[in-house]
Amino acid sequence: MRSRKVWIAAACASIAVGGGLSAQEPFRDPGRAADTVRSETSTEPPEATSPTLLLRPVSVPGGIQPTLPAARLPEGEPPSIDGRVEEEIWDHASVATDFTQFDPVPGEPATERTEARVFYGDDALWVAIIAYDSSPDSVVGQLTRRDQQSYSDIVAVQIDSYFDRRTAFDFRINPKGVMGDIFRFDDTLEDVGWDAVWEGAASIHAEGWSAEFRIPYSQLRFRDGDEQVWGINFVREIARKQEVATWADVRRGQSQIVSAFGTLDGMVGIEQPTRLELSPYTVARLKRGPGDPQDPFYRKNDHFETVGADLRFGVTSDLTLNVTLNPDFGQVDADPAQVNLSAFEVFLPERRPFFVEGANLFDLRVSQGDGGGATESLFYSRRVGRSPQGWVDAQGGYVDQDDQTTILGAWKLSGKTANGWSIGVMHSVTAEERATVAPAIGQTGAPHDEIVEPFANYGVARVSKDFRDGRTAVGVIGTFVSRDAEAANALDLRRSAYTGGFDVRHRFLDDRWNVGGWVVGSHLTGTESAIDRVQRSAARWFQRPDAEHIDYDPTRTSLSGWAANVDVGKIAGGNWRFSTGVQARAPGFDLNETGFLQETDYIAPYLYVGYEQPSQQGWFRRYRINASSWTSYSFGRERYGTGFNVNGNFQTNGFWNGFGGVNVQRAGLSNSVLRGGPAMLREDQVNFWSGFRTDGRKAVILGFNVNGNRRTESDSWSFNVSPNIGWRPSGRATINVGAFVNRRVEDQQWIRAFGSDVATADYLFGELDQTTAGLTARIDYAFTPNLSLQFYAQPFVSAATYSDFKEVGDPRAATTAERWLPVQASEGDGVWSADLGGDGTVQQWGSPDFNFRQFRSNTVLRWEYMPGSILFVVWAQGRDFASGDGRFGMGDFGGLFDTHPENILMVKLSYWMNP
Repeated sequence: MRSRKVWIAAACASIAVGGGLSAQEPFRDPGRAADTVRSETSTEPPEATSPTLLLRPVSVPGGIQPTLPAARLPEGEPPSIDGRVEEEIWDHASVATDFTQFDPVPGEPATERTEARVFYGDDALWVAIIAYDSSPDSVVGQLTRRDQQSYSDIVAVQIDSYFDRRTAFDFRINPKGVMGDIFRFDDTLEDVGWDAVWEGAASIHAEGWSAEFRIPYSQLRFRDGDEQVWGINFVREIARKQEVATWADVRRGQSQIVSAFGTLDGMVGIEQPTRLELSPYTVARLKRGPGDPQDPFYRKNDHFETVGADLRFGVTSDLTLNVTLNPDFGQVDADPAQVNLSAFEVFLPERRPFFVEGANLFDLRVSQGDGGGATESLFYSRRVGRSPQGWVDAQGGYVDQDDQTTILGAWKLSGKTANGWSIGVMHSVTAEERATVAPAIGQTGAPHDEIVEPFANYGVARVSKDFRDGRTAVGVIGTFVSRDAEAANALDLRRSAYTGGFDVRHRFLDDRWNVGGWVVGSHLTGTESAIDRVQRSAARWFQRPDAEHIDYDPTRTSLSGWAANVDVGKIAGGNWRFSTGVQARAPGFDLNETGFLQETDYIAPYLYVGYEQPSQQGWFRRYRINASSWTSYSFGRERYGTGFNVNGNFQTNGFWNGFGGVNVQRAGLSNSVLRGGPAMLREDQVNFWSGFRTDGRKAVILGFNVNGNRRTESDSWSFNVSPNIGWRPSGRATINVGAFVNRRVEDQQWIRAFGSDVATADYLFGELDQTTAGLTARIDYAFTPNLSLQFYAQPFVSAATYSDFKEVGDPRAATTAERWLPVQASEGDGVWSADLGGDGTVQQWGSPDFNFRQFRSNTVLRWEYMPGSILFVVWAQGRDFASGDGRFGMGDFGGLFDTHPENILMVKLSYWMNP
């Protein structure tokens, strides 16, 4: 088993208001501010023209939770959404003021005055926020693409229309009119992939700036009823001060956001809208690239056209159905390059909008910690539409095969009922994929098709029930994949896979403590060879000859397993945080047909302690220090290792941010070093990381990160340096460039095994000397809040040489010299030879040295020509080169551009309709 960091990061409430927005222009006579609502400490009553603000005691950070009586939009012409807040009609709106700091001094009054005004109409909520500023010339607004983070002032309205104190819809805008939206769930978590169709505008004026919102009820979710009561909060961020202020008091570190909202009372006569949205689209794509003129499938200009549609329908007032037919995600950035020399699958983040939006509904993480553990979950949407898993032998001819499996369609049903049930169901259908094989010129035979991916159904369902106003919740989750049996059997793939389980969480002692846990089971079916592949995979290694607690059976046609976790901890209140728990995974547990899983067969207790200072102290605006410890054992009581970690992060009074940490992993057995062979003792190792970022308020921002590890006994080490720079040359443009260089010397790098018997096989390793370097550049330019151009490019080079070949001696010996035996190898014409095992049998292997180079770029013009209707024009380019020369040189980057590129031009047009 690899070293696993399983410490828990204690829950820390934070409001994501710093990312992504800004605005420009309104005027409101400060003398008219007398109609704002005062807090109960004020001695001046509000004017009669404005509804009064009521306060009631509840269990929230500031001790009170404000209530805003709703005001109905008067008959006649509604206010125009221009950001100016000039119409007299706003004098009759409900008004909220007296904002409180979330940051930098929690609980203190905001340094600048803000007032928010609200109307409810027949079909929408109308909101105006006036951000008065003592230095109006210092209001900051960056013009960017929608939803993009930037250095900007921001105002936001957050609406808990379910009034469940757990979920909210967040609408925000900056002084330049750049809009953004977020879906908040589980009180403190957020889904930035959620998108709504609404109107917003902003304007800068002599007293600061202001913004207006029109939020259609069709974009919210609320229950039927004669009178509506919603949770609500207003947020303001002042970029130059790095200040965040809220109307309802929300405190950093208290693990409360939505549950701390105020209320909007007394909305009557609101009818549920007909929630039907349709977005048909059309796509045209042209690809040009190098190819073999003799290849019958090669086209110098290869074009493709298709149509599809997205639909959103309110099935009931509580449930929404999203459907996508023949989806196309050509506007999404390509995955970054990487070289994987391990036995474990690399996690790739989801970028496709249909799967990104609402992903939280289907998420159940099955591990704690960071790194690979942070990505392990029951549902990994990249399985849907994955690369075909079958392989075709061209037999000297040519093969035509798609890179990705076609998604025929997908739907998801989601929502929350009046009695606290949260529901999420998703189903996707992928097509059978075939590769066409054609003989080369001079060969006999006719072209033929071979199946490389069977027709399949993927599904996931999650249902949970809230109790005690969301402080307690119980949920169940299940996933499945079902493939065409005949095709799956022919390809040695699993015919079906199912997972199911439940989770529970319970807050107590004034919501400062939490206890939770989950239990999940899995079941796979398939042919003997298909299930054998699962047993022998990197997550299990059932074939290990020394794993007496594991029942390896190559004749199995099914496999089942389970996993569980339980923990208890202090998550809020005061400065200290604490958590302890234990996680276990049975050897047969598997998620990798629908989820993402890297390891099984362990029991791991853990302990975490943290100290947080959320407000200014000495040189720091805030800081946090964490410590954790863990140990892990196999189900056969083999000790994998014990570790200890100390890390921290801070922000200085000068707005510099920094972090750092050290992780010590003591020696222990690893079941993965020999990839199915006996467990092997791994020596002690130390990992470290640190970094900083300069003041984000400046036009130029510098960052610098380093990380590495060291294993002294084998003299293995790695060191990575990652400088980066961000520059805002104007209010419309941002440029970000980041580079990295990684040096790695690994004395025990796997090469291959000779022999089919894992107990007697000869395992060949070598010393790896690898250098990897790359550059990532992003340029963003916004012409208007709805028209933007983005450019992304990444050159990447990785080269490595192997030397000092060795084989395994005694895998559990105490010293490196006993565990590893040197191999006397000779080389000729790129082929190495050696007598492994000393029995006189000479084994041969090709040189494992490599040099891999790649360049990827993506240029996207995005125009939201009408609300919800978007035109994308995309140009993508790729260049690839690989050789067996393991020498690294900076000239490799220049040589990368000597290769012929593949260019793709795509145009995608969608039209949003709300019948």
